[in-house]
Parts: sequence; structure tokens; C-alpha cells
Amino acid sequence: MDEQQVAPQIKTTPYQSPMNNFAGSILFLTNPENELHRFELTLRNCIIDETGKPIQLGEPLLNEEGIKSIIGQTQSIVNQDTVMSHFQEEIPQLLDLFADSLIKDLMMNRVTYNIKIAAARDKILSMATVHAYTCLRRGFEQGERRFWKGSQQEIITHVEGPARGKGLGGLMGWKK
Repeated sequence: MDEQQVAPQIKTTPYQSPMNNFAGSILFLTNPENELHRFELTLRNCIIDETGKPIQLGEPLLNEEGIKSIIGQTQSIVNQDTVMSHFQEEIPQLLDLFADSLIKDLMMNRVTYNIKIAAARDKILSMATVHAYTCLRRGFEQGERRFWKGSQQEIITHVEGPARGKGLGGLMGWKK
């Protein structure tokens, strides 16, 4: 006779913050690495099938050297440090600096990166800058940093008992 297994239930304290369910997930929830991976798949013109293998849909937007360069530049902004930062009015300047360096790279290395279609440069630039902008906005005025800070819970435990003596002498039995 087959026995059915019952899934174990997680016991929580009654007045515990619901954010504690995500306590181990802070790194996962603030890490934009998944977005970079999807961006790289787009540059390669690939999708992931049900088994987790990439399927080539057509010609990549640029070659391997170009993909490494674009991803490298993009991850300079799209990273966990940016998400947990405190930006105020400097986001447009950072985005302009990023876009300018990316434009120069795409223009000067068009042949090196084997970019065959002129519109591919526009696609690459727009995708990279949108990823950079959204990541910068996550750090606007401590956005996620303030959110996670406000979701912490402090538990303090006090042990009370009869005090026999004060200081080290009381603990060692020197005072009577």
C-alpha cells in the first residue's frame, strides 16, 4: 500500500513579519544577474527551451568579442551595488556617460564586432541603456536599500535571574 507523504509545514511565530519569509532571498531579489543573462541571450539571438538549452533563432547581433564588450560595459551599471546605492540627481549624468561610451564602442568597432545590420547598433544601445536606467532607478533615493532596511526585525532576548554579586568578584565567589 502506497503511503502519501505530507509536505512539512513551516512553523512561524504569530506576530512575525511576513518579510522573514524572504530573509535568505535578499541577495536573490536584489541581484540583476538574470537580466544580464537574458540581455546576452538577446544579443546572441537565442531563447532557452524547456530543458534549459539555448536555441539559436537567427543571426546574432554581433560576434563573441562584441558580446563580451557590451555585457562587460552593461554590468558596470547593472549590478547589485547599483541596486543598493543611494542616487539622487546624478542618474541622467551616469546614463549619458554610459550611453556615450557604448555609442563610441559600437561605432568604432562595427567591423571588429561583425555588426552587419546598421539597425543592430540601435537595438543594442537601446536595450543596454534601458537595462542601465532601470537598475539606476532601483537605487534612486535608496529605493531598495530603504525597503530592505525597513523589513528587518530585531529579536532581543533577556535572561533574568537572582543577582548574587556585582562584577567579576561576584562571579568568582570572592565577595560575600
